[in-house]
Amino acid sequence: MYKPQRWYEFLNSIENDPQEQMILLEAAGISSKTLARWAAGEESPCPYALYRLFCALPDHHQGLLEDVAQEFALLSRSDQGASLCSEAQEIAPVFYDRVLNAALRVPMPLRTWAISNLVLQQATIHLDPRRQGLSLMIVRCMPPSRGGCVRSLRMALVNDSRRWQLSSQSEACFYGSESLAGHAVSIARTVIFQVPGQALLALPASGLEPLAQDEALSAVACPIVRARRVAGCLLAVSSRLQLHAQEQLSLLHKYRDLLLLAFEPDEFYPIDQIRLYRLPPLEVQKPLLAGLRRRVARMMSEATRQHHPLDVSQAEALVWCQLEEELFAQVARASEESDEL
Repeated sequence: MYKPQRWYEFLNSIENDPQEQMILLEAAGISSKTLARWAAGEESPCPYALYRLFCALPDHHQGLLEDVAQEFALLSRSDQGASLCSEAQEIAPVFYDRVLNAALRVPMPLRTWAISNLVLQQATIHLDPRRQGLSLMIVRCMPPSRGGCVRSLRMALVNDSRRWQLSSQSEACFYGSESLAGHAVSIARTVIFQVPGQALLALPASGLEPLAQDEALSAVACPIVRARRVAGCLLAVSSRLQLHAQEQLSLLHKYRDLLLLAFEPDEFYPIDQIRLYRLPPLEVQKPLLAGLRRRVARMMSEATRQHHPLDVSQAEALVWCQLEEELFAQVARASEESDEL
């Protein structure tokens, strides 16, 4: 089987592989038309975008990485085996256009999903192009309940670089004051968790679950804040990547800022309205959350019978509120039983 020997030959070869082409376009932050112009020699590629493009598939194209590095003088001969100065640290303008277009054109309730999907997918590729293991999660504030306060957070969306696959209900869980996400939301400031050196960490708190239950090297929770009002946070967890470097924190904050467009104005709550409770770990929550999808389907069916149909997002929101009340009741019972002992 013929293998392309030069980077521009490779660009021509991927036109017949839509899946690989999509991954590369996302990694480089370019359009298919731009890629076609590069492949045809009609336009000279931006060296950093081209390098990021090949970083997305390092195992298959390490030789082409070196080819690009030499041709565009990205690396000195002594550094050809090293990565490019922490790679480009700016979000491509074409991606801002895509997010803004989604914010302007996609109707509710799909707008939240569309923007969150775009941001998590692109941020994962940008921050972890080699798929070493990065989990990005959007954690949302639950609506105020008793006392008019936000008492918990919930998982909204997860993207894991090892799978490059989004999920929501499959990773359902609540976060409270004991979690990294809860701490960041409560103080409206970014919180960094870093394990010194290569030491292993057994995670005791639900704030770093569900995709990093055994060990984690670093985690960062960036609250989603607008004018001193909080909607949730962007949570990044990795067992391989150091997330505390200034370049990576800067990128996380930029993607966090784009997520502001995924929330409606009434989904932001004043900081003094955030009163998170301490919640049990994921293992304790699992039995309660196992029937989430069935409950959503049942609620939609019942609403239709009563001639007040609900869409999926409306039904999910109501079910999450029911589950929150049930979880707090469960916590209260456990506390009472503990006091009796």
